[in-house]
Amino acid sequence: MSPLRRIAIFLLFTVALASALAQAGVIGGGRPGGGLSIGITLPSGPTTLREGVIGLPERPLPLFASTGADRAIVALTYRGLTRLDTSGYPTADLATSWSVSEEGLAWTFVLDPAARWEDGTQVTAADAQLTLGLAGELRLDGGYWEALTVEVSEPTGDLVIRAPRALANLPALLGTLPLLPAHLFSGSAARDIPQLEAAATPMGSGPFKVVAMDGGAAALQVRGDLLAGDLAARSLMREGATGLPVESVALRFFGTEEEGLNAWRAEELDSLVGLAREATQVALADAGRTIELGSTTFNGIAVNLRPRTVLRHPKLRLGLRALLDPSAITSAYGGREVAAPVSPLSWGWSEVPLPVRGAEYAKKQFEGAKWKFKDGVWVDAEKKPVSLEILTLPSGPYPEDTAVATQAASAWIAFGVPTIVTEVDAQTLTSRLATGDFDLVVLNVDVGIDPDLYPLLGSAAVLSGGNVVGIQLKELDALLNEARKPAERDARVKALAAVQRWCAANNYLLPIRFKAEELLVASRLTGLAPLLVREPETHLRDVLSFRLAAP
Repeated sequence: MSPLRRIAIFLLFTVALASALAQAGVIGGGRPGGGLSIGITLPSGPTTLREGVIGLPERPLPLFASTGADRAIVALTYRGLTRLDTSGYPTADLATSWSVSEEGLAWTFVLDPAARWEDGTQVTAADAQLTLGLAGELRLDGGYWEALTVEVSEPTGDLVIRAPRALANLPALLGTLPLLPAHLFSGSAARDIPQLEAAATPMGSGPFKVVAMDGGAAALQVRGDLLAGDLAARSLMREGATGLPVESVALRFFGTEEEGLNAWRAEELDSLVGLAREATQVALADAGRTIELGSTTFNGIAVNLRPRTVLRHPKLRLGLRALLDPSAITSAYGGREVAAPVSPLSWGWSEVPLPVRGAEYAKKQFEGAKWKFKDGVWVDAEKKPVSLEILTLPSGPYPEDTAVATQAASAWIAFGVPTIVTEVDAQTLTSRLATGDFDLVVLNVDVGIDPDLYPLLGSAAVLSGGNVVGIQLKELDALLNEARKPAERDARVKALAAVQRWCAANNYLLPIRFKAEELLVASRLTGLAPLLVREPETHLRDVLSFRLAAP
């Protein structure tokens, strides 16, 4: 994944309010002034999950899904070589096992011989070969897949993936890449696939199949054939779980948040995903609860550490951090406060103490860096008054970023460090970061489902633009590289823990939070837990573990 992909600044989407969607069932038209009508019969009953999604279907196909509706359908009907547990760690799915060569460059995946596509065709390594080739052609994940060589081993039929360097995150990323059937799409260019007749209706290897679909809803039924013979799928049917397993899904799509909220208030849904936090809080006034869907997006303030910049002394960064109040951001926008850029929901997270807070502690740090408080402001060791600038994107489309910058600036100004917040467009921001023309900048960084901090802090990433901090240290590079080696889980957890301790101690990034979204859940739906996802709609990958209260 390229540094530019990882240092993505995420847009907080807002949508206009509109009227309610018609009730589930056979509906001939929308309500007066209403949203999309449903022209299909949706399943109902005690074993039917009624899921609502904000967003309309466009291309419900792996590699091409672009809306919440697309991703929900794909999560229910398609599978990858691996699947991710709630912490983002890869486990067996279409591949029953895998191994990596001693040098870490060649991965071999053994596919489940019992896995079948919905039409009965066996899932083979050729399906994975096609999918990974198309992912490379489309340059998904910043061109990550393009760099791989994929082949089918003879005579075993195993899949062999060769990489230009050791990739510890490969099994996890494969859990975010559902496979396409080669017998339907082989020989087609990536750009042509969405227009093919075979792409019109999902035909996957997942636990559910689409029995009816239109622009407003989809009806799905569990695949009995898959549950009878597929060990990976059956393992999700948790033994001893209370309640009824999900046997069908009534999936409804809403063009606006208000349409979804109206259906929720009418008790037509068991869960609703895709709401902005404000709308979720409104909905909680009605009966319901939320399940945290943790994202891979780290939100913090990056410090410029290039020569002759203001904050190169570590005590200064520690003092500034002591004055921040991340809880003000998490209360308003959600997420979890962190000490380092690894999500608390991730398998790679280690408990690193949060920093000491307070003005007295900050004063001690500033004085330790030879700053002095004079005439209401701080002056540096050369007796020059200190001032700072925080860069952020415009507050209109990016209110969360502006809130982070404003909260920090207010705290530092009150302490005697004049600080201005400068809103710039994306082009200007990119230019100033590339040239090192900044003091601090609000960042949203995708650290990946398998946390990899080298593109953020590694020496080589300075030249490619990912390491905006500008730090280049051999000792840190060694830790970052150790954490990216393909190794046993315990070894990688240990290596990542060392990286997190280093980050917390040195404060190249002033952590605020890991972003999170919330799934709105009715009381009859159980079996859900906080989980780490790349996209909120992909929580449906775990639908076989959900339970519905008996009537």
